[in-house]
Amino acid sequence: MRLSELLAREDLRLTLVTGADGLEREVRRAYPTDLPDPRRYLRSGDLVLTSGVWYSRPSDCERFADALWASDATGLVVGLIVLGELPQELVKACERRRLPLLLAAPDQAFGAITEAVTAEGFAAEQRRAERVRAQTLLDVLGQIPPGEVSAHLRLLGADPGLPTAAMVVAVTGGPELDLPELLHDGLARKGRHLVVGGTPREAVVLVNGRASRKSLADELRGLMAEQHGTSNPAGTRGTSNPAVTRGTSIAAGISEMVASVSQLGEALETARRGMESARGGPGPVSIMSVADIDSFDLLLASLPAGTRRSFRDHLLGPVEEYDARHGSELLRTLDIFLETCGSWQRTADELYVHVNTLRYRMQRIEELTGRRMSSMRDRTDLYLALRSGQAARHDVAP
Repeated sequence: MRLSELLAREDLRLTLVTGADGLEREVRRAYPTDLPDPRRYLRSGDLVLTSGVWYSRPSDCERFADALWASDATGLVVGLIVLGELPQELVKACERRRLPLLLAAPDQAFGAITEAVTAEGFAAEQRRAERVRAQTLLDVLGQIPPGEVSAHLRLLGADPGLPTAAMVVAVTGGPELDLPELLHDGLARKGRHLVVGGTPREAVVLVNGRASRKSLADELRGLMAEQHGTSNPAGTRGTSNPAVTRGTSIAAGISEMVASVSQLGEALETARRGMESARGGPGPVSIMSVADIDSFDLLLASLPAGTRRSFRDHLLGPVEEYDARHGSELLRTLDIFLETCGSWQRTADELYVHVNTLRYRMQRIEELTGRRMSSMRDRTDLYLALRSGQAARHDVAP
């Protein structure tokens, strides 16, 4: 948990004295100590709790604060039962080291603070373990028998008998954030179970239970609106997250709900292709699904990359090989010819060649592909093959 979350707990009644700029640091452990120099026992991320038994003169504060700074402690909580009042020398020592200093309520036991940190640490460990199990399933989805998929889902608390949708969400721009955690918390609803994996910049989610493609799209837009601090659509919930800035863009693909676990692999692939198609879309949140396809570009992007490459290679492979052997420009000639709606003169002008030279090239293309430029069907096949090559290249990570 973060120090800011601990400070926000009303039951712990902590007061910030100094170090507000360090409140987003993670607390990994609560460590009570009254040693004058505890550095040998401290670890990075520790929240140190002390009653100040070690204090007798101002120089003791420098020594104690220096031990915490050298150990990369997250912060310091001081109780006043022994000290009576907070030494100003300790406040100044913490300020110089930019170490957050918090004051415990006079009747607050350190045990409650320790329990809160320990409980949150255990819950975080449980979430990490669940995400590892979820990632194991997501990595093999579509490669294992339906029975094994069902078994994995049950272990993760999901019901294989309920409909399930797949989502792939990627974030671009803005600072680093834990996207899987954000989606896990923001999309949780009664009547559904989430299986969440992925990386901080690209999350994969299986939504098992009560949902629809449209409702998930609306919830995702609402969640990101909340994180940006803008008005929230009705029915959404969540808290503002300063890590999500207005420079952050979200691209998402969402599949339709599928009734059988045997369809989950295909649903996940559909969602991933939708996310790729949504990249660079308008607005801070761009969402794509099969239902949104309204152009041949999106239609091609919805197909598996292997299918597109196979289609292109089958039609244009001989042309590419010919160009490679002879240093010719048949592929570029075909592209320009089709883009100019088959205009011989405009194509020749753009290529700076005579029309007779162009006719020779087009005849060679017809021989290599077995397609005729006089046929609209053949022209369409060749045009889609050219565009399939572009779509396939977009699938390759930089």
